[in-house]
Formats: sequence, C-alpha cells, structure tokens
Amino acid sequence: MKYKVLFLFVLLIQLAFGQTNTPETKSVYFEIAGSGGLGSINLEKAFCRKKFTDFTWRAGLSLAPIDNNNGTGIVFPLMINSIIGKNAHKLEIGAGQGITVTTKGSFFALTTAAVGYRYQPQSKNWFYRITYTPLISYIVDFQIQHWAGFSIGYKFNTKPHE
Repeated sequence: MKYKVLFLFVLLIQLAFGQTNTPETKSVYFEIAGSGGLGSINLEKAFCRKKFTDFTWRAGLSLAPIDNNNGTGIVFPLMINSIIGKNAHKLEIGAGQGITVTTKGSFFALTTAAVGYRYQPQSKNWFYRITYTPLISYIVDFQIQHWAGFSIGYKFNTKPHE
C-alpha cells in the first residue's frame, strides 16, 4: 500500500513538472463533502489537453474529526481527473488516493474516485461541480463509503470572452 501512495506521489510530481507544452490552466476550488471529507480546499492544474478532454491533477487539504482514539484527521486528497466536453457542460471522471494523518499519530489511506457534472463556461472563470465520490477502503477489509460533493471554483490564466 505504501508503494501505491509513493507511486501516485511520484506520478503527480512528474505530471506537474515534467511537461513542457501543456496548457497553463490552474484552478482553485472549495469542495463541500466529496473526496476530502467534510470540506476541502483544492488546487487543480491541467497537464494534458486532447480534443474535448482536459486531464488534470488535483491536490487538496482538509480537516476531519475521526474519533476519540484518533483525534482529528488532516486529509490530503490527491487525484487525477479527466474533464470531458466541448461546451460548458462537462463530464468529470477521476481516481486517486486520500491520505489522512491524525493528530494522535495514526495514518489512513483511502482510494478515492469521482464521477460527476461540471459546469464550466468558456466565457467565465467561475465553475461548479457536483460529484459522486465513493471512498474505498482496502487495508483491513474492502469497504465502500458512498459519498458526494459540491464545489465552487475559480480558473486562473484564462481570459473571459466578451
């Protein structure tokens, strides 16, 4: 399991810094619920663009109460997404790892997934997301926690059309 987390981290670093001719679209968004827990702040960066699909990586930060034995968790959702669509209405699909370190020294890792709708007009910098984001536990036994999220975000390095 540690190797999966390490692999994902190395892949994200490579995708973030290893590309030379990638789009420069960066976004920041606040997600209520979703893959970061009760709420998270996220940075998203496009690393590849194909016809009607943008591929992005995302890194987030969240705090979540766990229980009396573990305290509060600091959650780092790391994901790779594809955003599919040629107009304002887009399909978003993603997968990643949610890494949690608690205030009492525990460590958790959950696989995260996302399937959802993204409203992102070309003429605006603001966008909205609503996603189904199951959390998948596989360390002790296999469990799926059904979860969903809503996000409001802002795209940088884009100029609205007038």
